[in-house]
Amino acid sequence: MKGKILHIFVLIFIIALIFTPVNIASTTTQLSIVKNAADTKYLENDQGYLDKKIISSNAETGEVTVQLSLNNKKKEQEGEQVRYENTEIFIMVPVSISNEKKKEYSTYIETLANKVFEANSKTKIGIIGLEGTINDSELDENGNIVWGENNEGDVPGSEDDGEIVVNLTNNVSDLTNGILNMNPDETKYNINLQSAIRLAKNSYSNNVNKILISLYDNVPMVAIGVKNQVSHGGIFSEYDTIEEAVIGKHEKIVSYTKNEILSLANENIDFILLRPDDTSFDQKWYSTTTGELSLEFDGSPYVQDLYGTLDNPTYGKMYSLNNDSLEKIVTEYIYTDIIETVGTTMESIEVKDYFPQDILNNFDISFSDSTNLDFSTLQEEGYITWNIEKLDREQTATIEYTLKIRNINNTQLLNKEIATNERVELTYIDYEENEKEATLESSPIIKLVNIELPDNNNININTDNKNTGLVDNTIAPGKIPQTGKTITIIAIVSIIAGLGILWYTKLRKMKDIK
Repeated sequence: MKGKILHIFVLIFIIALIFTPVNIASTTTQLSIVKNAADTKYLENDQGYLDKKIISSNAETGEVTVQLSLNNKKKEQEGEQVRYENTEIFIMVPVSISNEKKKEYSTYIETLANKVFEANSKTKIGIIGLEGTINDSELDENGNIVWGENNEGDVPGSEDDGEIVVNLTNNVSDLTNGILNMNPDETKYNINLQSAIRLAKNSYSNNVNKILISLYDNVPMVAIGVKNQVSHGGIFSEYDTIEEAVIGKHEKIVSYTKNEILSLANENIDFILLRPDDTSFDQKWYSTTTGELSLEFDGSPYVQDLYGTLDNPTYGKMYSLNNDSLEKIVTEYIYTDIIETVGTTMESIEVKDYFPQDILNNFDISFSDSTNLDFSTLQEEGYITWNIEKLDREQTATIEYTLKIRNINNTQLLNKEIATNERVELTYIDYEENEKEATLESSPIIKLVNIELPDNNNININTDNKNTGLVDNTIAPGKIPQTGKTITIIAIVSIIAGLGILWYTKLRKMKDIK
C-alpha cells in the first residue's frame, strides 16, 4: 500500500513539473549601429566638404544603406546672407578717360572676366558708364579757365547720369569692345556716382548673387539734385563765401551718395571700390565770369566721410591706387573677392572609397546607381572609384550603397565594431587649376549584438528602422521559438522520472525481502 501511495506521489510530482510555467529567456542576433555618421571633412579654402552617413537600416536582416556626399558649398557662417547659383557683376567705369586708359581698363577687365568665367560658368558681367552733366572747360595759357558753350555746370545731376555700356554677358569680347568704344565723342562729364549706383541696383535680376565694382577713385562732382557750379553772396544764395558754398556742395554730395552706397546692403549687393588717398583730393575753383582761380580746396575729409577708410570702409571692400596698381587690384584682389561670393566649380573629381576587410569578407555590397563608378579594384584593392566631371557651386553629388551581412549568426563578429569604410580619398582641380586632395578618415560604425528576449507572447520585435540610423532592440514581429525552454523542461522531467523509477524499484525490492 505504501508503494502505491509513493508511486502516485511521484507521478503527481512529475505532472506538476510538466505543467508548471518556466520563464526562461532566449537570444537573437541583430545588427546594431554604433556611429551613425562620419565626421565632416572640409576642403581647402572652404571649397566644400565630404560626409558619409547611414540613411536606413534593418537590424534583423543585418543591412544598412550608406550615403557618401561631396558638397561644393561653403560652410554656413552665422549671419551670412543667402547665396544663389547664378551671379551678376556690374563694373562701373568713368567714361571720361583717354583712349590709352580705355585700353588699360579693357585689358584688366578682360583678364578678370576670363578668370571669373572659368572659375564659375554661371556668372555674367556688365559695364556701367559713369557720366553726369557735361563739363566743357579748359585752361588757357595764363592758367585761367575758359568755359565752353556746352558746359552744364549750372545743371543739377539726375537719375539719368549713367549708361549701360555693356549689358550683362558671359562674352569677354563684348566687354572689351564695349569699353574701347564707349564715349566716342570723348565728352567730359561731371561724374555722378549716385545715379550710376542706382542704375546698377535697378538692373540686377532676382535671386542672383549681386556684386557691384566701382573703378572710380574720387569724390563725385554732382549728385541727384546737386549741380557742380556753386554760387555765393547775393540775395538768392544761401552761402556768403565761395568756401562756404563749396563745403555745402560737398556735404550734400557726400550725404546723398553715401546713403546710396549704404542702401546696397539692404539689397544684398556686395560692393568693391577704389578710392584716393586721404590727402590726394585737392581742388581748384575758378570764377564763372573771369575764369580766374578763386579757391584752392582740400577735399580729402570728404573722401573719408564718403568712403570710410581702407581698414573700415563705409560698406564693402575698398582698395587704393596709391597702394597698388590698377592691374593688381582688378586681376588679383577683386578677383579673390568675387570668388569668395560666387564660389567655384570643381573639375576632374575622383573619389576612392576604401572598404575594410571585415566588410569585404562578410558583407554583400550593392549600389543603387552604378553611374560613374568603377568596381574593377574592389576585390583585389578593396576600393571603388567614383568619377565626377564637374561640380558647380552649391551642387551636391551623392552615391548610396547597401551593406548586407551574409551570416548574421557569425560569432566571430559578435560585439566587434566594424567601420563601414576604411577611408575616402578625394582629388580634384580647383578654380586656379591646381590639383587638390583631401581624405575622409572617419566612418559610420556597426556591430553584431545578442539581444535577450523574454518569453512573452505579447512582445514583438520591430527590426525595420528606416531613415533613423537607430536600432530598436526591444520589439519583434510575433513569438520567437523558445527552444531553450523546451529542452530544459524535458531534461528536468527526465531526471525526476528516472529518480522516481529508481526509488519505486528500490521500495519493491525492500518489500520482496520482507
